[in-house]
Amino acid sequence: MNKQDEAILLERLADTFETKLREAERSIGDDIPDQYREGRMDAFGWAATYCRLLAERK
Repeated sequence: MNKQDEAILLERLADTFETKLREAERSIGDDIPDQYREGRMDAFGWAATYCRLLAERK
């Protein structure tokens, strides 16, 4: 896999994590415990940011 392909893959992963983050934000008020929801939102946010940073380095 070349660097351009890796960057494209990382961008797609970041987009996926951001989509999951928006879904988690919309779940506010559901029966999901607050700590779990907040941890999930943090994880998706960090994962998206990390993927974008790696893609920029490629």
